[in-house]
Amino acid sequence: MPETILHQQLKDWYSKPGDLLESQVWRYRADIIRGDKIIEIQTGNFQQFRNKVEKLLKGYKVRVVYPIPYRVWIIKEIDGKKIRKISPKIGRLEEVFNELVYCPNIVINKNFSLEIVLVNIEEDKIVKWRGRKRVRYKTVERRLLNVISTKVFEKPSDYMKFLPEGLTTAFTSRELSKRLNIKISLARRMVYTLTKMTILNEVGFVARAKLYQLVK
Repeated sequence: MPETILHQQLKDWYSKPGDLLESQVWRYRADIIRGDKIIEIQTGNFQQFRNKVEKLLKGYKVRVVYPIPYRVWIIKEIDGKKIRKISPKIGRLEEVFNELVYCPNIVINKNFSLEIVLVNIEEDKIVKWRGRKRVRYKTVERRLLNVISTKVFEKPSDYMKFLPEGLTTAFTSRELSKRLNIKISLARRMVYTLTKMTILNEVGFVARAKLYQLVK
């Protein structure tokens, strides 16, 4: 699969003098090798690289760098003219659980670390489907505008930072979604992943909803 512009830009932004780029490790190609650490820039679905990281963790320290768009400027061609508008959506760090839900076993590996990069990006969209009253678009390219901040997670306990303070009693995923002001679907992925990481325990039910509590 060809490298995307966003992937290349993040690799250029992250790399330092002395790093080895696009080097072969076993039967895989690593984005960056820095000393005893392999750094993988992941701009897509974690399912796509899960097997690769699982294998590399058997012999190397692996850091996954994952960008989350904070603001997105969208470029569409409408009636032959390119229109650039900013999306109203504001990115959240919690969105990483949309991917971590596929690989909680990797996250707890002592050789694994995650670096979330909060970024502003630009997206090119083209028409995917056009109906009588509605037009659907698909993204064909993404470009980095700037990096806002980075946050590193090196051990399972670091992920407790995602939970709200004062979480002393059992709670449901719906209660968590309200406390964090996130969608219930994302809250469910969070509690599932954190339970698999042994940060949370299932402790019962209330009105058919699962109850979770911090592991003491």
